[in-house]
Amino acid sequence: VGGSLVVAAAGGLLGAWESVAYLVIALATVAAMTVSVWRRRPSHIGHWVAIITAFVLFLIGGVARYELAVTGNITESRSLIPDLITLLGYLLLAAGLLGFSRSSSVEPQRRWSVVLDASIAALAAAAVIWVSAIQPMLAQGAAPRVTIVLILYPSMSIFMVVVTLRIAFNPEQERVPAYWLLLTAVTFMLVSDVLYMLADAGLVAVPKQLLDLPYMLALLSAGVAALHPTMRMLTEPGRPTRMTRSTVRIALVGIALVVPALLVLKGVGSTTTDRVVLSLLMLAMAAAAVLRVVQALRIAHSSEARLVFQAHHDSLTELPNRRLMERHLSRLLDRARVDETHVALLYIDLDRFKLVNDTLGHRHGDELLVEVAGRLRENVRPSDLVTRIGGDEFMILLGDVVSLSHALDLANRLRSCLKVPFDISGMTFYVSASIGLAYASGDDTAATVETLVRDADTAMYQAKDAGRDAVAVFDETMRVRVEQRVEIERDLHDAVSLNQLHLVYQPIVRLPHGMTMGMEALVRWTHPEHGVVGPARFIPLAEEDGLISEIGEWVLSEAVGQFATWRRQWPEMANLYVSVNLSGLQLYDDTIVTHVTDALTLHGLPGSCLCLELTESVVMDDPDAAAAVLRELRRLGVQVAIDDFGSEYSSLAYLKRFPATILKIDQSFVGNVANPDSPDTTLVATIVAMAQGLGIGTVAEGVESSAQSERLVELGCDAAQGYLYSRPVGPDRLPEVVTSLGTHKLQLVKS
Repeated sequence: VGGSLVVAAAGGLLGAWESVAYLVIALATVAAMTVSVWRRRPSHIGHWVAIITAFVLFLIGGVARYELAVTGNITESRSLIPDLITLLGYLLLAAGLLGFSRSSSVEPQRRWSVVLDASIAALAAAAVIWVSAIQPMLAQGAAPRVTIVLILYPSMSIFMVVVTLRIAFNPEQERVPAYWLLLTAVTFMLVSDVLYMLADAGLVAVPKQLLDLPYMLALLSAGVAALHPTMRMLTEPGRPTRMTRSTVRIALVGIALVVPALLVLKGVGSTTTDRVVLSLLMLAMAAAAVLRVVQALRIAHSSEARLVFQAHHDSLTELPNRRLMERHLSRLLDRARVDETHVALLYIDLDRFKLVNDTLGHRHGDELLVEVAGRLRENVRPSDLVTRIGGDEFMILLGDVVSLSHALDLANRLRSCLKVPFDISGMTFYVSASIGLAYASGDDTAATVETLVRDADTAMYQAKDAGRDAVAVFDETMRVRVEQRVEIERDLHDAVSLNQLHLVYQPIVRLPHGMTMGMEALVRWTHPEHGVVGPARFIPLAEEDGLISEIGEWVLSEAVGQFATWRRQWPEMANLYVSVNLSGLQLYDDTIVTHVTDALTLHGLPGSCLCLELTESVVMDDPDAAAAVLRELRRLGVQVAIDDFGSEYSSLAYLKRFPATILKIDQSFVGNVANPDSPDTTLVATIVAMAQGLGIGTVAEGVESSAQSERLVELGCDAAQGYLYSRPVGPDRLPEVVTSLGTHKLQLVKS
């Protein structure tokens, strides 16, 4: 409809109804913008409110201009009300459009570049408007107050040029349809302003339908822009869509710079006033151009400095990277040979960090890495260099090291500082680190950057093999062990598919009579070259490489299937259960409940025949998520055991959050339990009493003597497992062991 009215007005078909058509289009534009803003609710709604208010003022000013017949009247009798209303509308329109430019989201240096380029173009426009409109209008001898108002129109037009170009030059402005429509509306308004100003001054004779046409097109474009779905994107955070110095932008600024000079050369300005004004405009443009060049040089210097920083620093933590560390290490080694000083390098790898990424997501993992980097920086000396070399690995170059023991003390201090819990997004993270230390004295001529890094890496792997959360100092004997570790890590990928894994079972007996109540399934790996590899060697590797889920699923399926076979062959095992260890990756996997359900259903077992064991550290990685999964497992009837209880948190508060049915007391406390004066005895008694108060069963691990067993009975412990009753045995021998333990006597079953 609006388009039809515009076409009709352009063709002079509306006659006296042209003013009505203008009014209809203006009202429709304001209504469309208001409804669209109300329905789409864009961010920074104030910018749209300013623009809507501006168009309301344009509407009122247009009606007042028509009613008061001010067009062409430059005498004292002219009413300035329409002009003041319209000029106020321009100020609001400029304010709204400036909000769309979102210059604050651009770097300050680039923001000023946009302003300077827009100012140069605006000054060129000012020169053209001066010679084509303002100077001829001044010669008309209009009333002073009318002259001032009429001059304000081109001045406002120049200001709108600055605003428009600032939007157009903004590299983060989304080039969406609503953006182009708004710029089109502003362009038509500028054309209309120039025509009205020339008509007011009597400098040109423009038919009324052509005088109103640009305004109608401006209103129509603005209304369509507001209705377009992309209008919300005008006030949303932008992203760069083109280079800051585009070809069009450079060409426009270049043309603008020569416009005043061309006007002077062509003799357009013949009066002294013309020459002064044009000279001042040229001087202002020259100053802006100089500032623009200076700004460009600053941006280039800043970009170069940023590129140099990025080349030598980690993008996530902003720590120096390996390249910068190796450069510093090379200088330190050269200085050490001259000054006979010492150099030490720490290679730090966070333990089980992959579990954080796989269970909680990389965002939390990145946040944790940033916090770890900050803590390392806070706990080193000014002479030390903390670097991140990738993933969860850091290196720290220790300068001014007095001795190896001094470097070892620093390494242990860093290991201890990382054990303090991290608070990330409202969650508590517990971190430990394996640290390798390589040391070179000033007289060690064979030490190089490459060898020192390699030795520190080797020592770090030795620290992991020692059980993690440790510091290992490199020595030559480590190389063979690390090579074996790498070989085992490589072969572990095929262990499941090549049927190299097998299970052994250790009975869990009820106290005091020693009858079997269950058995724990323990995985073993028969390596084709290294023989039987214990879980202490390959389970940590499986956790680091993400293979633990595949191995864990195999163990669960194999243990449940084997237990179902025993139940069919030996009915006396119907009341027993099989216990399977669950890794953190399995617990936080969305499919764990499905895997457990499928395994039980496949073999026709009730949930009470299965117990899943988890360590304290696993459930505390994400207590809320762990509690939710464990509750689902408990609804299946599956028992839940907290393994190695007492070795880490041992908190009643956290224990109450989890639906555990069994606490397995860590064997490190059971070793001295027979000694009534041992603190371990008091701790075991406390754990048993706490479990009884919560209605949770207790199992003591690592029982090896009758004295320990008897003391556990006195303390009220419910069950036990250990070599006193049986070593872990294969599935073919377990029924025999269970039968032997079923005589109501404590017997040592040798294997």
